Amino acid sequence: MVLENLDRTQWSFAEALAHVETVVVAHGAVEASRLPAAPPREYMPWERPEDPRVRWKSEAREQVLVALRDGDLHAQGRFSDTRNNRNWGSDFNKEWVLHSGHHEPISPPHWRQGRFERDGLSSNQWEFIDIRVPRFMVLAIWPAYVPPSMPKSVDAPAYTTPYLALMQEAIELFSLSEARQEKKDSLYEWFRTRQVDGEPVSGNLCDAMATLIRLPGAQRGGARRQTGPDLRKVV
Repeated sequence: MVLENLDRTQWSFAEALAHVETVVVAHGAVEASRLPAAPPREYMPWERPEDPRVRWKSEAREQVLVALRDGDLHAQGRFSDTRNNRNWGSDFNKEWVLHSGHHEPISPPHWRQGRFERDGLSSNQWEFIDIRVPRFMVLAIWPAYVPPSMPKSVDAPAYTTPYLALMQEAIELFSLSEARQEKKDSLYEWFRTRQVDGEPVSGNLCDAMATLIRLPGAQRGGARRQTGPDLRKVV
């Protein structure tokens, strides 16, 4: 890979997690749609139906953390090993202070030893905050997912209209094919004898349908146009 073309965009942990949640929820929704419908259940007044999206988002978070623990996904953060002396002030509720202004790599052992809460990773000796991950690595592991279009039901009839059905009937009745074309006048007269929804077919529609079921070459009349060498070119 050419380094100049490397995507160096960094995502915050929250941005990366939001992307993975979207992918995992989309996958989960498609898989759930393929399962047979569960029988209806009555819930007690204090119960609420389970929202599967909550479970899928929890799975997405665990997938990200597993990738970080295994080293499949790299991360950087601002490091501190300075404990707060708990003086009153804006940092009173913070366990660690004086974090580095520069991001440095967080190793897989850090992820396995530390506790991840909110957007920080900490242990008894250190803490990383402002965690970032490479966007290209997240997309490589969790590509954007586009749910497949739902297949048509096998039992669903193909869409048609009375006029299309009438044209198909004429094609079969007159045995029309690429090699056999019927005269337009004969087709026109046949369409004039038919009805759609109990009403005679108008002359304009008969003419249009008689035209549309014939090949363009037959509509021009005479033999089919043949292609050959351009005699105007000098050999």
